[in-house]
Amino acid sequence: MPSICLVSCYFGSWPKSINLFLESCRYNPTVDFILFSNCGPLPESPSNVRVVEMELNDIRERARQKIGITEPAIERPYKVCDFRPAFGLMFEDYLSTYDFWGHTDIDLIFGKIRNVVGENILSKKEIISGKKYYLTGWFWVFKNNDKINSLFRKSADYEAVMSSERNFIFDECAGAWDELIGGASILDLDTEIESMTEVIRREEQAGRLQTHFANLGREIMNGDPYTWEEGTLYEGEKERLLLHFVLLKNQYYFTFPDWEEVPSRFRILPTGFYRDGEQEGLSYLSALPVAKIIRRWWQQTSEKVKRRLLKR
Repeated sequence: MPSICLVSCYFGSWPKSINLFLESCRYNPTVDFILFSNCGPLPESPSNVRVVEMELNDIRERARQKIGITEPAIERPYKVCDFRPAFGLMFEDYLSTYDFWGHTDIDLIFGKIRNVVGENILSKKEIISGKKYYLTGWFWVFKNNDKINSLFRKSADYEAVMSSERNFIFDECAGAWDELIGGASILDLDTEIESMTEVIRREEQAGRLQTHFANLGREIMNGDPYTWEEGTLYEGEKERLLLHFVLLKNQYYFTFPDWEEVPSRFRILPTGFYRDGEQEGLSYLSALPVAKIIRRWWQQTSEKVKRRLLKR
């Protein structure tokens, strides 16, 4: 079985959903996770999750030493995203023993990773992406070798990207999400920079790279509720790799649970997370976090009003 390590850089304070992420990691014991962070230790984290204390300055220094960027422009956490494709080099001292390494966000919940990204894929492919349209920064898997770890250098713009304080979405597709989802090829688009998706597609077209781009994970509620049961995630009856909360968490009516212990089975509905027996009727209404939803609605409404006033 090929070994896999998923890494993430996260700074500030752990997100509200961290207990959900950790519990889903616990049910993937054959995958290791390393979180490079200044958020402090995680209570009761599973044995396959390791927190390595790092500050932004440590990330900057690794970029300088491992990539050779004279002045890596990492002044804020979000800028680290542009360096993700180089993590294989930047963290090679942590990743050298693995067959594959990957990147993951932590505002998500996994299903069974190896059920979806199995040996049939890993034995044939060098790059696996969570969407079929572009390389997904929230989840990818790279074969751990010099060829793939240095692939980012084939972008004509990687040095300029990593030396600028701007975020170019280099790890994905330079912001061309809608065009690619609409069916365009990134090789036909005039994006501001050559992103990793462009590099990968160009190498793939030339026959130098074997990839697996597929809709493995989800970011939206599309009618069917999600069920998480002992580590397996379903959307309706279809098994999924993960559910990324990036869009859902910005909706005022979507809330995270205050569970002290994550149950072995729960549902995810448009308003949040519910145990068995809390998903319909009076039980649903009693479990609905009305006060939390109203509070989030008021916060978002107040922020919108403030922004409008400031524009006047």
